[in-house]
Amino acid sequence: MPNDNAVSAVLTKSSWLRRILVGAVLGVAVFAAIFSYRQVIAVVTAAWVVLATFEFIQLLGRAEIRLSHWLLPVLNVMIVAAAYFGWLPGFLLAPIAVVLLAAVAMRETKPRVPVYGAFCLIYLGFFPAHLVLLKNLAVSRCWSPWIVFFPLALTWLNDTAGLVFGKLTGRHKLSPTISPNKTVEGYVAGLVFSAALSAVYLHFLVPFSTKPIWWLAVVGIGLGTVAQAGDLFESMFKRAVGVKDTSSALADHGGFLDRVDSLLFTIPAFYYLVLYLD
Repeated sequence: MPNDNAVSAVLTKSSWLRRILVGAVLGVAVFAAIFSYRQVIAVVTAAWVVLATFEFIQLLGRAEIRLSHWLLPVLNVMIVAAAYFGWLPGFLLAPIAVVLLAAVAMRETKPRVPVYGAFCLIYLGFFPAHLVLLKNLAVSRCWSPWIVFFPLALTWLNDTAGLVFGKLTGRHKLSPTISPNKTVEGYVAGLVFSAALSAVYLHFLVPFSTKPIWWLAVVGIGLGTVAQAGDLFESMFKRAVGVKDTSSALADHGGFLDRVDSLLFTIPAFYYLVLYLD
């Protein structure tokens, strides 16, 4: 009979291999979409939004907050479509109004239901739609699609560096009440790698190519911090209902929402920075 340590080592290795494999497949799929046509990014974003919205609705259901399983996903797809056609942010008022009116029509006596419904539209409709807006901007300015890929690359590197260095050197908890596994050491490592990537990556891309290296590094630090905030923000909801992941759809990567929690903050932040510099 193998000892417990040997079994644990095999299981850990298998978990890491599965995590790497699933991550590689997702990365290649997203990479291909970003370097494809605008329509492809819009469709991929809409599909991901639907799956993440379902997961979030189920998560809230654990806290006895019952949201519509059909209305909110449909409205979030409409928001992504609005981004494709250039109707945001003004169009956002329409789906929010629908949620509020639906609550009135159904005589909903719990105000938290329409409030969380409107929040869901912003968090899982409006925020991810910025990937489509960023692609639209890059196409209209004839910029390299690498600028669209940048916030994803930075977020993934930040997350990976934080995970690895947190495991190897982590001693001080970053936010034990929200995410017990995150460490200050991992957080710092994530920022260092984000700064390095930003300084090298953005140096070759318009409209960042004229900025000094130190300025680009600061951008990386800022976006790395935003990415960590996005991760912790989603963790608050999971912690409140006592779950580790929103689902097990992506094996060791958790659910679809778990894979984009940081990006939901990073992509909009980067988009508005680019818009400001343009």
